[in-house]
Amino acid sequence: MDFGAILTTLLSGLAGGNVAGSLLKKLNLGPVGNSIAGIVGGFLAGPAVTNMVNPMSQGGEVFANIAGSGVGGAVVMILSGLVKNWWDKRQGQTKSSSYRKDQDVSQSYTKTPPPPPKSRDYQEGPRP
Repeated sequence: MDFGAILTTLLSGLAGGNVAGSLLKKLNLGPVGNSIAGIVGGFLAGPAVTNMVNPMSQGGEVFANIAGSGVGGAVVMILSGLVKNWWDKRQGQTKSSSYRKDQDVSQSYTKTPPPPPKSRDYQEGPRP
């Protein structure tokens, strides 16, 4: 692979990741996350997808390289988004259960103590 093919692969993966992120709002990783996942997907999965789609090209055709890298970037971005959502959901369940425990404990410490009982000897007002 020459420099032009590598650059085309990286840019196509970047574009594929960002397009997939804009279309799938629930899996969106943000602009930087989409770009990084797209570049990684374009570089790693792009040539494999290109050779599966058109095995005779062997990376020689520019359009097959662009399409393969774009699809690879989109796939890696989607998988990354799914993992991120799963992780956030898992962490959210853990935090919410521990938060409720902390909240119950903190309420027991913040209550004001009841007033001390009045002794039987002391009565307000004059004695009869």
